[in-house]
Amino acid sequence: MSVEYTDDPHPRNSYWEMWGQPMFDLTPEDAEIVLREVRACREAHPDQYVKLIAYDSTRGRQTTALSFIVNRPVNEPGFRLERTDAHDRVIRYSLASYAVDRPAGRRYNNTASTTTSNGTHQ
Repeated sequence: MSVEYTDDPHPRNSYWEMWGQPMFDLTPEDAEIVLREVRACREAHPDQYVKLIAYDSTRGRQTTALSFIVNRPVNEPGFRLERTDAHDRVIRYSLASYAVDRPAGRRYNNTASTTTSNGTHQ
């Protein structure tokens, strides 16, 4: 099992921040250990996405068997569809989260002020 968190939930963002170390070779009796880590991560990052990942080593390597989100921000601004016109009338579409318009750490209800390089507060 592993717990990860992020404030950039883009579908192609598969590398989230790790919360602690992955927990291998757990038994069903060790479920409380995993739940304790999930609770701690949710408390530390209440306005970010938190996911739990279950690994499977039956094929001789650690592969993801299951992954699901266990915490979401209260305010999720969503995604926008961006259209790009290319050569020969080719149209390309991509997804962009409204949240990434703000800097990391200030994307979901985080009102902490930051100081810019010229000393002003945002």
